[in-house]
Amino acid sequence: MAEPILDRERFVAQVTDLQETLYRTARSILRNEQDAQDAVQEAVTQAFARLHTLRDPAKFKPWLLRILVNTCYDACRRRRSTVYLEAVEETLAAPQSDCEERMRSAVMRLPEEQKAVVTLFYYEDLPIRAISEVLGVTQGTVKTRLSRARGRLRQMLDQ
Repeated sequence: MAEPILDRERFVAQVTDLQETLYRTARSILRNEQDAQDAVQEAVTQAFARLHTLRDPAKFKPWLLRILVNTCYDACRRRRSTVYLEAVEETLAAPQSDCEERMRSAVMRLPEEQKAVVTLFYYEDLPIRAISEVLGVTQGTVKTRLSRARGRLRQMLDQ
């Protein structure tokens, strides 16, 4: 087994710095606060166990986000038939006057692939290349999903 590039203290420091990013990403995919917290915890545990697979410490953020996204999608597959009350409330709630809340609500209603791309691009400020690495798709696919998501968001917000 190869020696890890990051020691425990540096790992903890980087995870602490990314804490909000990890939670927002998980929350955008899972739509449930408790599931998002569980997914972040599981992803961090997996990342620490696989720390020896990280080749470049500069790519820690996309590497950890990729583990988190995979963990979230695994959780989605396990609970496909579960409908959470929070998701229904967001859909049935009266329109908010607050523009930011309307935008967040519209983003949460996007299909999973588009929602992940929008969250990583706009909320986490990741470049297209990093998003393609995190999601395991080509840069062209990321651009297409982002373009389609923008169109859908325009339609939703015009209504």
